[in-house]
Amino acid sequence: MIFAQPINHSQELADLISTKKWFEIENYYQQYKDSLDSEFVLLWYLAETGNAFNRSDEAIKAYEKLIDNNPLDMDILTLISLFGQPLLQLCANVHEYAKGEEICQKFITILERDTAIDTDTRLSVIEGFTEAIESFKLFPKTYPKLLKITKNEADNIGEIKLILPTLRNDILFKAKWNGIGLRTIFDTGSAAEAYIYNRAIAEKIGVKLNTADTIITNESYRGSIRMLTGVIDNLELGDFNIKNVTVFVSIETIDSTDSFQVRCDSLVNSMFDIVLGIPIIKQLGVIEFDFIKNTMSFSQKTKNINKRNLYIENNLLFMNVQVCNADFLNHFDTGNSDMSINTDFYENHKQCISIASQITREFAGLGACSEANVKYREMYNCPQIEIEINDQIITIINGFDVAKDKENDNVQGADGGGFIGNTIFKYCKKATFDFDNMVFYVEKW
Repeated sequence: MIFAQPINHSQELADLISTKKWFEIENYYQQYKDSLDSEFVLLWYLAETGNAFNRSDEAIKAYEKLIDNNPLDMDILTLISLFGQPLLQLCANVHEYAKGEEICQKFITILERDTAIDTDTRLSVIEGFTEAIESFKLFPKTYPKLLKITKNEADNIGEIKLILPTLRNDILFKAKWNGIGLRTIFDTGSAAEAYIYNRAIAEKIGVKLNTADTIITNESYRGSIRMLTGVIDNLELGDFNIKNVTVFVSIETIDSTDSFQVRCDSLVNSMFDIVLGIPIIKQLGVIEFDFIKNTMSFSQKTKNINKRNLYIENNLLFMNVQVCNADFLNHFDTGNSDMSINTDFYENHKQCISIASQITREFAGLGACSEANVKYREMYNCPQIEIEINDQIITIINGFDVAKDKENDNVQGADGGGFIGNTIFKYCKKATFDFDNMVFYVEKW
């Protein structure tokens, strides 16, 4: 007789964590958390998912415990590589600079006492942490810690009237930046706290630009964008008062002979003044958009919806929905109107995805668009498709495209899935982002 071996749920969870498939990891943990017998795996789960599911404080504490307790008795260099480096990066990302300094000093102290590694290596690593401490001391001058102040504890914090867009389905509203009302776009596709396309706007609201800090962003599909950093002292959004907002300001000059640059410049300036990005958005708790009343509001109460379907990676928002009764992971960008299915997902589910017979060709350049950076995508239109968002089934008419082949995949889409933009909102009476529980849910028309 052959007896089945008992499942080691700690090892199964550890293997899953290595894949970074966050929803699968979370589902497995919730199902088997009472069977976990490894301190290491539990702390690793809290550290990794805390970062993805907008619980940075929890992640920092878990990383610290992994370093302090060292449950697998790792050597110091392995400990630094696996937990020290991601912890320090997280501290920088969420502006916990004092904690970053503290962790660096902790590693220096451990290294000074460690005799297992050779002297040259030890001194080199200590030098690296010493330089990191100096960087953490300098960061507040350029990227000060964001401070969020809520004026009251009412059930609903303010209510902001939306500006009806003339193009696409962008979420636009007026917010006060340094006391001056600006047309603001709600953009979950922006990894910056704030972004200003027109330098005159930055000067209008009194942004003190760091002229020594020019940033070049090089992305194969966007070309390069020259920017300066600055700080906006105060943002008033409903009854939220947010201090020390880091802003990126474009210093690109527009070539009047370049039709694409002129078109981009005209489009952006006609739509909005400033971009509100995911680093601030994710701190606002529950954000409800009512497209009947055309309002944006902030509730302190959450609906009892247990199906977490959002995560954040590299300050970009990803969402899981159901298409063809299968998980469709997508980059969810409210600052973009595209809706696309990448080749891998289509090939696996093409029996239930109908596409037009004719190929269409569309401009796919973003960012610093210019004739030199023009790129096109070839795709098939999808006449009709159903997507399910937390038990709400929405039928999308002529809203999605399917890439012709992998070379024409939307490069901003999630691997194996695709991309969902703000076109989704035209099918919704209400849409709610719950960043406390990382849930997105809708009421359809």
